[in-house]
Amino acid sequence: MHDPSGVERSTQTQMFRLPRGEPVTVRAIRPQDASRLQSYMRGLSGDTRRNRFLGAVSELAPTELDRVTHMDRPSELAMIVLAGAGAEAPMVAEAVQAFASDSLRCEFALSVTDTWQRKGLGTLLLRNIECRARALGARYLFGDVLRTNDAMKGLAGKAGFAIHGPFRDARLIGIVKDLSAPQTGLPCDEQFLQPIAA
Repeated sequence: MHDPSGVERSTQTQMFRLPRGEPVTVRAIRPQDASRLQSYMRGLSGDTRRNRFLGAVSELAPTELDRVTHMDRPSELAMIVLAGAGAEAPMVAEAVQAFASDSLRCEFALSVTDTWQRKGLGTLLLRNIECRARALGARYLFGDVLRTNDAMKGLAGKAGFAIHGPFRDARLIGIVKDLSAPQTGLPCDEQFLQPIAA
């Protein structure tokens, strides 16, 4: 069921604490974040960029950079994560999701900078994405993953995604979560659509 208030809450700037106590700010991307996003992408290791873009990419093409920095509609959203608070805080993660209302499917992709991996940030982003997809009325949340991306496969498995293959591209697998299944843990409106006190 579509929940407009839940969608609105999920796109507001929020501060969370990761399991080890690091504060992070999650917010929707803005057009003026273009150079920050490009610098972030260039700073990722080759393996992390390959896992995010499913191939060798060194930076975002100008048209793609413009498209992503304008993904601020209910059906499409790009989020960035900053370490701490404040306008100058370094960017440490990003995620995009796109909802196709005609198919009730929501696609997502995310990345976490190498030095912030294995701190719970991917889990936080994925739960935020899932809650937003539920608020939009999505039935399925899905993404494409390189077969060699063990970290994402592990994260998806812990989050209740099923892994599908063989895929149309032998290098890839699909991860899918049926959002009509009962939620585990705290409901979205109690945990992931409300900021956690810093």
